[in-house]
Amino acid sequence: MAFNQTQFFEDLEKLTTKVIDKNKKDGFIYDFLTLLDVSKSTITSLKKNDGRFNVAANPEAGEVANKHRIYFKPIDAGQDLAKALSEVVSSPIINQHKIRMVMVTDFNTVLINDTKYDETLDCDFADLYKNYHFLLPLAGLERAREYSEHPADVQASEKMGRLFDHIRKLNEFNTADDLHALNIFLTRLLFCFYAEDTGIFKADQFYDVIDRTTNIDGSDVDSVLYELFEVLDLPELSAERRAKPTHLSAFPYVNGSLFEYQFAIPEFDARTRRILLECARLSWAEINPDIFGSMFQAVIDPEQRGSLGQHYTSVSNIMKVIQPLFLDELRTELDTVIALSYDNRHKNNKAERLDALLKRISQIKVFDPACGSGNFLIIAYKELRKLEIDVLKAQRDLLGSKDNLLGLGFDSVVSLDNLYGIEYDDFASQIARLSLWLAEHQMNVLFEQEFGASQPMLPLKDSGHIVYGNSLRIDWNEVCPNNGSDEIYIIGNPPFKGRKNRTEDQTRDMEVTFKEFKNFKNLDYVTSWFWKGAQYIADSDAKLALVSTSSVVQGIQVSILFPDIFELGISIDFAYQSFPWKNSAKDNAAVHVVIIGLSPKTNKNKKIFKLIGTNWHTENTDSINPYLMTGNPIAVISRTYPFTDISQVVDGSNYTKSEPLIMDTEQKNEILNKEPDLEKWIRPLLGSKEFLHGIQRWCFWLVDALEDDISNSKILSDLVEQVKIDRQNSKKKDTREKAVLIPHLFPEIRQPTDGSYLLIPKVSSERRFYIPIGFFDSNVIATNKVSIIPNGSLYDFGLITSKMHNEWMRLVAGRLESRYNYSGTIVYNTFPFPDATDEQKQHIESLAEEILLARASNAGMTLAELYDPDKMPEDLKQAHSNLDDAVDKLYRMQGFSNTEERLAHLLARYEQLIEAEKQSKIKKKAK
Repeated sequence: MAFNQTQFFEDLEKLTTKVIDKNKKDGFIYDFLTLLDVSKSTITSLKKNDGRFNVAANPEAGEVANKHRIYFKPIDAGQDLAKALSEVVSSPIINQHKIRMVMVTDFNTVLINDTKYDETLDCDFADLYKNYHFLLPLAGLERAREYSEHPADVQASEKMGRLFDHIRKLNEFNTADDLHALNIFLTRLLFCFYAEDTGIFKADQFYDVIDRTTNIDGSDVDSVLYELFEVLDLPELSAERRAKPTHLSAFPYVNGSLFEYQFAIPEFDARTRRILLECARLSWAEINPDIFGSMFQAVIDPEQRGSLGQHYTSVSNIMKVIQPLFLDELRTELDTVIALSYDNRHKNNKAERLDALLKRISQIKVFDPACGSGNFLIIAYKELRKLEIDVLKAQRDLLGSKDNLLGLGFDSVVSLDNLYGIEYDDFASQIARLSLWLAEHQMNVLFEQEFGASQPMLPLKDSGHIVYGNSLRIDWNEVCPNNGSDEIYIIGNPPFKGRKNRTEDQTRDMEVTFKEFKNFKNLDYVTSWFWKGAQYIADSDAKLALVSTSSVVQGIQVSILFPDIFELGISIDFAYQSFPWKNSAKDNAAVHVVIIGLSPKTNKNKKIFKLIGTNWHTENTDSINPYLMTGNPIAVISRTYPFTDISQVVDGSNYTKSEPLIMDTEQKNEILNKEPDLEKWIRPLLGSKEFLHGIQRWCFWLVDALEDDISNSKILSDLVEQVKIDRQNSKKKDTREKAVLIPHLFPEIRQPTDGSYLLIPKVSSERRFYIPIGFFDSNVIATNKVSIIPNGSLYDFGLITSKMHNEWMRLVAGRLESRYNYSGTIVYNTFPFPDATDEQKQHIESLAEEILLARASNAGMTLAELYDPDKMPEDLKQAHSNLDDAVDKLYRMQGFSNTEERLAHLLARYEQLIEAEKQSKIKKKAK
């Protein structure tokens, strides 16, 4: 029979309650094993202390050990549970008999160690049943485990999360100062953990102080830590240090402001002390400083615990930012110098060029104005240190010297003092400082391995200029002064918040940042860093490269943001076209991003990085446009009319607060059953949803109705009265005259009075290759959920249903969530329509007609189904393909081989049309 988890949970609750209420301690382990379906004969043998079954070291003391399953050890209240557990876990019995779990309890608290994963459950004995899932392996039900590329980081984060939770239970942190003190405390603990495992402190030095000098109940842990942190900030020869107990004064002087100020230490109890010791016992040397901070940001937010490992940017993605921004250039210079002949080293200035490169590296400033826990800064720092090491090796090879330090006094020329950051989260900013110190230590170890010695880690010096504050409210020059000639690189991955999901505070941030912009609310939050960054680097030697969601190079955002950036004399130096943003965690975010590098310097050697399949390819170009393609830096700006004399596009009629005039087919039939004469006032109604999905809706179209027509019908009178009431009760009053005075009409009417029109849905799925459009008689009422072209022709239909127009739409249209939002002003009116002869127009019309015929031949399918890429009929595909080829050839005879060629041609033509329009206006003005 399968093990019943629900029954186990309920029975375990009853058992623990019985032990507590009735003091039934002696038989607990046997009752517990019974719950796990251990046979009666085995339990009987265990009770008899039969050595073949009970393999415990001290069965006479109540210890029970069942092979392959559990070792149970009861202890008296007041004894050290953690010590007792450690002694059993380290016993050879555990490995010899493949014991899976060790349970130690005084029946107030229980500790259970899962020996397979070296994980320990620590809970009140009364709450054991709540943690039943931890015990399921004893019943043969293995727990699912999440694995990471960095298991040590995840394990450390989980244990620190437990420590944080228990500290919060014991202590109240109600004010901003309380939380700041807690953040400082956690940062200091992390440093101590890392220090004793990496040679900064002596091995186990911190662990031993807590283990040997504090009470088991945890009552004095806070005072011991307070004294320890005080010592860590006392210089080695100070009188205050000499007066401290030797177990504290033996710790080195840390400095670097990490322990400079004393804050209140949280109170501990026995369990919190045990968890603290567990944390200290982890292998902190295995934890990677690159992602150290981002992992621990999740510690203070329990909701993020389930996604530990997702809150950092992978090294490969950070390298996409820093390599083309500055690292590639530095590496190229080093490779060039190394390749110079040794024979002519004085003539080719090899030594001088290496010195100059080393000096340049020493002066580079790196600034992340949304630094989080510092991983961009850490990777930039480590890469500069690696480059420095390679320069020093080249100098050593050039001199033929075995001197390891080349007169540098063991010190690196790459200083943390040249790193700058701003971070909105207090804990993250503290962790960023700590992570930089740890990264420096890691690189010092690497330096020592290569050259035999390095600068000692302690006392700490600087940790970069990490400022806690709102990056959009701070003058960046106050954080990282830009004198115009310093080599400064702004890097980072600012918040991605879109227009609809940013907070009120973030909107106010943008009001400050974009105070001279009219339409900034249509921008994503991340654009704030691009605009502030552009102003910061203008007319200087600074450059910028930021990660952003792809939306900033799509639709209306381009026309709002980039013209002003280009106006500052700044151009796009390099760009990564859209790609999925993944970190090194198992669960990766699905967001698509771009990387944009900006520079105020003229540079003809620009690069566009494109992901083709799974490989990155590089295109060299003289100029990059804001859509991240080869082309002049021009943005498509919305227009009120097209470039050429073609059919105009308008919105359908606005039916706001006219719902009583609208009905479905069932409602329509009910009305006509009561008053058949009303049929002359009823018209079909189409919006995007009705058009695409074949939904039937109707409306009362009372444009020609007289007052008597309405008053003579009870149904019409009641409906019109309801419209009047709805509009009067509307929170948002409609001041339009028609809407107020004529309630039987839609507030805005744009319906053609005769002929036909072309209908274009305003919102369409991003999956479709083409936005479906169609012809309708003026008798069919179009709502403002669609755009219409009154008296649109087959030729118009052919052009705007073509791949050429749809590619343009995808480039410049806005988005509603991920769907395309077609707009007459930004898509249709800006489209560079081709010149065509009458013969060419007739050919396009005939091909357009083939599309309509293919649709008709697949009657029964809605337009949404016909244009679903997975369902599109072959004859419709072929009809569109034929039309696409013909439209392409209207622009150039050889057509186009891909999307990028089409868009490059369209953007170039757009630019020509803009220039021609400008020249025409100049000529008219001159006349």
